Order: sequence, then structure tokens, then C-alpha cells
Amino acid sequence: MKVAVCGLGRMGAAFAAALAADGHEVSAWNRTPKPESTAATPAEAVRDAEVVVVMVFDGPAADSVLLGPHGVASGACPGALVVNATTLAPAEARRLETGVRAAGLRYLEAPVLGSVPAVRKGALHVLTAGDEDDARAAEPVLLAWSREGSRRHTGPVGTATGLKLIANLTLGTAMGTLHDAVRLGAALELPRAEVLDVLQMGPLGHVVGRKRERLNHDAYEDADFTVDGLVKDLALAVSVADADAGAAGVLPMAEAAVGLARQAAARGEGAGSLDMAVLARTPPSDSPAVS
Repeated sequence: MKVAVCGLGRMGAAFAAALAADGHEVSAWNRTPKPESTAATPAEAVRDAEVVVVMVFDGPAADSVLLGPHGVASGACPGALVVNATTLAPAEARRLETGVRAAGLRYLEAPVLGSVPAVRKGALHVLTAGDEDDARAAEPVLLAWSREGSRRHTGPVGTATGLKLIANLTLGTAMGTLHDAVRLGAALELPRAEVLDVLQMGPLGHVVGRKRERLNHDAYEDADFTVDGLVKDLALAVSVADADAGAAGVLPMAEAAVGLARQAAARGEGAGSLDMAVLARTPPSDSPAVS
């Protein structure tokens, strides 16, 4: 199958590699040219594609790639299937669907649960929303990164993005809880390894288990999920909830977690590109144990 991938960040590049390994004919575009790029614009990348995978940072970026000058809508063949894996607000997703369909293309949202290691293992969980026939048509592409995971159709466009926001909200608040737990352990002068062992036995076990190697060595480079990405998703969840309620403060735990993530992103140049596990880094010896 001819597949175009627009967006070659960590996840998009992993998607493209998985598709090529599965035997698909892959073209690719990225805003900042990379060695994997095969096209100068999204329109050029999608010219002959049957399926177009979009994996960019946020809603404005997806809008630009899909509907902007030299975007997907201006270059794709009529009837091509757009599979948007970007994390969005449901309202953004519905607006993009309208624009893409007006251009004569099909639209399926397909946010994923998991990060780069899961892509490489084919173990992502994919949430799809839109027309069920389009979800079935996308199956050969989605299998490239979810063969050992799952694919779940959730209903009309907007439902999958909403569920992805909920999933990332719980991940973000878990990271905030992990931050507090290791800080309390430091304040009590408990061995860090003992603290992590006990946390791994409890409700945070899955998160700690996935991040244990990083936490053992305070190694946060080459991120699976960046601090900047966590800030973006938590802030988006907060804004969606506040807008729906017509008032601020609807998600107080998420607001606290995004505050912690913003602090982590502001700690120095490049801090936002570190793995989100940095929220549970070993507290500096010259700073208060609890902050």
C-alpha cells in the first residue's frame, strides 16, 4: 500500500519505519527536513498515497499540514484516507474532519496509547473514530504498529481524541504523584531503590516499571514521551474541561500536574525535550527534599 507519513518526530519516524518494515511504499514529509524526508511539502508527499498518516505536535500543526497552503488537502488524490494520530481536542478533530471531507478525502482519527518502544514492538493500542468502513480500510496500516496491541473503534470523530485526552490526563497525574512520592521518600531519608520498589508494587506499578531503568540512573535523554508533550496534553485537557463547564478549576489534579511539568520544562535549555520521567528525578542534594 502507498502510505504517506506527515510528521517525523519520534512517533512519526517510528511509524514510517514500521510501515516500511511491513512492506508498504512510504513517502514522508517533516517541517524540518530530515534524512527520512522524501518530499518538500505535505502536498508532494501525499500525491500518490492511498493512506495519509498525520502525526504532529498539536491541533494548529495538524490544521497547517492538512488544510494549509501546500497541505494534504491540496495534493492528495480524491478519496485518499487521512489517518490523523495527533492528540487533539475533540472540537479540533471535528473541524479538521469537516475540512478534509470538503476536499474530497476521507478522515479517520486514530490516536494511540503507548510510545516509541511500543511502536517498535508493534504493541500500541489504537483508538479509531469516524466511519467504520474507513477504520477497516486503515487496518493494514494500523497493524504495522499495533499487531501485538489492539485497535478499538469508539464512534464518531471526537470520541477517540476525547478518550486519548483522558488517558494522557491519568498518565500526567500519575507522574505528578510519582514526583511527590520520591520527594517524600527523600525527605524521610529512605533509600531511593526501596521507594521505587514499593511504588512498583502498588497503583503506580505500571508507570514505575516502564520508567524504572531511567529512574535508576536518572537518564532522561532520548525521550519516549517528552515533558513538553506532557505539558501540551495536560493543558489541553484542562482547557477542554474548563470550556465545557464555562468555568476554570474543573480538573484541579491535572492543573497541579501541568504546573509541575512546566517547572520541569523550564529548568534549562532542552529540558522540555527530556523524558517525562524526569519529574521523578533524584532530588538535588542542595535543594529542599520536598518542593
